Amino acid sequence: MNYKGDTVYIEQVLSGNVNAFSYIVDNHKNKAYNLAFRICCNHEEAEEVAQDSFMKAYRSLGSFKMKSSFSTWLFRIVYNTAISNVRIKKKGTLSLEDFPADATDFIGENPSEEEAEKEYRTALVNFALQKLNDDERGLISLFYYEELSTDEVAAVTGMTASNVKVRLFRVRQKMLETIEKVEKKKISYHE
Repeated sequence: MNYKGDTVYIEQVLSGNVNAFSYIVDNHKNKAYNLAFRICCNHEEAEEVAQDSFMKAYRSLGSFKMKSSFSTWLFRIVYNTAISNVRIKKKGTLSLEDFPADATDFIGENPSEEEAEKEYRTALVNFALQKLNDDERGLISLFYYEELSTDEVAAVTGMTASNVKVRLFRVRQKMLETIEKVEKKKISYHE
């Protein structure tokens, strides 16, 4: 598919060609799902959030003023929908005992110790992400995974850019504390 750009398809939808919205969905569905998943931490809920978000975007397309990029506007819808969804379903919290003791727990799935260590580190970061509240996970996802600037994150979340920077700093510190607790648990586990 040779994507012509969001503006072209938005104008087509607003002119009555509802099928043009499918091109927009195809172009943004993976990023919408990924953001929803990082906030919800559940595949089915993420799919539901992404679908709901596209429906909301379609119904509100006439109010999109094109002052920001369509993806920023869509991310705001996905972000708010995911946050609302998580708050309604409120999950239980994870404990440190929910995380495997160390990289050796991953060796059975990977042929080399190096790959096991890499998978362990990835799992450790994902565990730390899940320990965050939904707002914090959303910030980290938008900034690091979706690679939005602090100004774009501010546009999506409704915060100021300086507030985004402060919150990102605090969230990174919180994740580091979680990782350090797991690593400390790992050391005491082997003693």
